[in-house]
Amino acid sequence: MKKRMIIAVALIFIATHLTAVAKRDKQYVAKQITNLKIDGDLSEWKRAEIVAFDELKDVGDGVPKASDFTGQGRVAWSAQDPTRIYFAVEITDDKLQDVNPANTKWWEDDSVEFMFDFDNGMVRESLVQWTLGANGKDLSAAASKDNTEWVLVNNGNDYIYEVAIDPTKPRGNPQFANPAKGTDFKAKDGLLIGLSFHSNDCEGGGRQHQIGWTPGGAWDALAYGDLIFDNEVLAVEPSGKLALTWGTLKK
Repeated sequence: MKKRMIIAVALIFIATHLTAVAKRDKQYVAKQITNLKIDGDLSEWKRAEIVAFDELKDVGDGVPKASDFTGQGRVAWSAQDPTRIYFAVEITDDKLQDVNPANTKWWEDDSVEFMFDFDNGMVRESLVQWTLGANGKDLSAAASKDNTEWVLVNNGNDYIYEVAIDPTKPRGNPQFANPAKGTDFKAKDGLLIGLSFHSNDCEGGGRQHQIGWTPGGAWDALAYGDLIFDNEVLAVEPSGKLALTWGTLKK
């Protein structure tokens, strides 16, 4: 009897504390970064997991050569700032294309897209898209000055995007904003949402490649990965060396 009670208590604990349930083929566990400065300096990100943009999305005959177009990304959050999701994306692209105004065929200009399934609906109607242009200015789809803080640092063929997205703030283009989704978002330990982030490579007036973290269509909710928020903190020691700190931050 005592053994059964212990098992029952353990099952209740698991059910109430482990809220993240993997639903998709890939998972990214986002750790916390505190006091993040959106300045294009990625020193705070050194311990964050890096995922390669090595999967083909909507366009392309195959993954391009690294000398032509390649990328990688990282994700983080902070309990001090729970309505925002942080991203660091690094892109190498041998040619910049910027021929369309924001919100007009932005997918045919070099850009990075961040797409979310906030309620895990696993259908297209659940998805929300943010798009940031490689010119460092264009905000398209749901992205707006109200909900996106970002810096793009360009050095030759290398582009660094450092981004904080707040889905609770007013959206951009209503056609892609899906305002019913994510407006009550608040990150916490164990929360799971769907994520696809990827980059567009455009040349000659059109789009040649779209590559990202997960394979499959950008608007195919089943092709997303699981983004899981975790309480571990990537802290910076006074020496400047990053150390892993456990536990929840107190506000």
